[in-house]
Amino acid sequence: MNRKLIHTTILALTMAVVVPATYANPTPQSGNFPHVISLGESPQGIRHWRILRHTLKIAVPQKSKAISQLIIEAPANIVLRESIDVSDQSGKEIAAKVSIQGKKATLEFAELVAPGTVIIVEMKNVKKTAVTTGDKFYKISTILAGMNVELPIGIVQLRVI
Repeated sequence: MNRKLIHTTILALTMAVVVPATYANPTPQSGNFPHVISLGESPQGIRHWRILRHTLKIAVPQKSKAISQLIIEAPANIVLRESIDVSDQSGKEIAAKVSIQGKKATLEFAELVAPGTVIIVEMKNVKKTAVTTGDKFYKISTILAGMNVELPIGIVQLRVI
């Protein structure tokens, strides 16, 4: 009996570690439009941690327009702080003015983010206001060069195991 319980526990823990914590699927039309690649959480899969780091990756395809702003709307139980760093796929910093109003963080880029870039947004010291249960969603929007309208580019699911 104890042996079965131990094997069941090991299997359950293995599955919890193997199952990815986030999902972000681009649409088929995303070849011409910026889209979300992934959202990662560190430390991953620990429901009771209060201070976390969320890393968001966004692709700006070659055929897309450049990006002037990025808007991130956090789930209900997440508090974003202004300690947000932005870089490209090579690790080069992208200068951005960060402003936070409620659950929404707006990143206004000093220079347009050119097509062919992968934007990496490191949201440090993200705070949970309550223990996370179920699935939580970040809503991501952007403002493209020469436009004044906020365009949604994806919803990223932060799964809690």
